[in-house]
Amino acid sequence: MIKTAKTLAKELLPPVVFRLVKSFNNSQIVSDKVRNTQVANEEEGSERTADYYDQRCLELDSWHIHYSKTQYYPMWSVIADRLQHADIKSLLEIGCGAGQLAALLYDKGINQYLGFDFSPNFVATAKKACPELNFVVADAFETDIFYTHDYDSVISTEFLEHVERDLEVIEKIRKGTRFYGSVPNFMMKSHVRYFKNVQEVSDRYAKYFDSFLVDTFLSTRNQSTVYYLFEGIKR
Repeated sequence: MIKTAKTLAKELLPPVVFRLVKSFNNSQIVSDKVRNTQVANEEEGSERTADYYDQRCLELDSWHIHYSKTQYYPMWSVIADRLQHADIKSLLEIGCGAGQLAALLYDKGINQYLGFDFSPNFVATAKKACPELNFVVADAFETDIFYTHDYDSVISTEFLEHVERDLEVIEKIRKGTRFYGSVPNFMMKSHVRYFKNVQEVSDRYAKYFDSFLVDTFLSTRNQSTVYYLFEGIKR
């Protein structure tokens, strides 16, 4: 009678070794399922409502820590430094989130600032994080802030990948405005796109700006996570 490999393994290997081999195989199956789920999720990103971000603001502690403790701190510090050297007069932030970047900018001496977000919970959190600056609830696709507010610089970090009509937002910015934006190299459920490299960032946004430049920053939490910081003068 011909015995199968599995039968021979049971007969020849000590029970404890066989259990370890079986456990390893099961763990590999679980790992494969996790990887497959992650890959599937990369294809499932979609634009989310204000209610979604209101809930995320309540759920995640990362939105309520000091800016120096966030994974974005190295990149934000560069933005603050460049804004200082550019001698900006008035700054507008699209998608201000929990106000952590705003707090950093205020500590660096930037106080002519207006930040907006369509999530009321994020705006309320931002006001607590930096009560010295101005924050309002507004939707980037409906607000008239782009046309009525006085600004010479705009920042928008980790916002553009969340909306389908990101280019429409870029087009709303006044000509001659200095712009700083950042986008990631990974997909999440709330992302509608991500960027694999600097060239992909340039392909999408460079045509809207003069003196266009892209820098790459690694996350302080995960060395495979990359953020692309791009800047330019709005055409």
